Amino acid sequence: MPITKDEFKQALSLWASGVTAITYQSKSKSGGVTVSSFSSLSLDPPLVLFCLQSGSGAKDAILEADCFAVNILSSKQKQISADFASGSLDKAVVLENLKPIQLKTGAPLLPDCLVSLDCKLESVVEKGDHCIVIGLVEAQITKEDAPLLYFHRNYRELT
Repeated sequence: MPITKDEFKQALSLWASGVTAITYQSKSKSGGVTVSSFSSLSLDPPLVLFCLQSGSGAKDAILEADCFAVNILSSKQKQISADFASGSLDKAVVLENLKPIQLKTGAPLLPDCLVSLDCKLESVVEKGDHCIVIGLVEAQITKEDAPLLYFHRNYRELT
């Protein structure tokens, strides 16, 4: 018998990770979602992936837009992470207030992130209660700063 959902969540809370805000803008919906399940996938071509709950409204908007941005947050951007993770805030308003820019695909990139990756949607793979979203990186912006880290259900800083 597999472990319970709560046991699995507890175990995975001990995995330290960076924090990203995935942002999107389709004809019908714009916004963002906080994601820590992000990874590079390939150097040639430059592919990245992240995992998203299958029932997320962000999934449909990303499919419609055919692009998205991966914004790797700095330690100064905890509030952005909290706002995009909130269940009570309008994510379109949060995104608009951050004054995103666009590069190549039309996806909204957040200012002042460590890295913002402008991605064209490559594919979506459904597995369990999540989907794996794969994107081809078309453009990027980078900045030197300290990363926003998440470990044991709290934000952390490098020491």
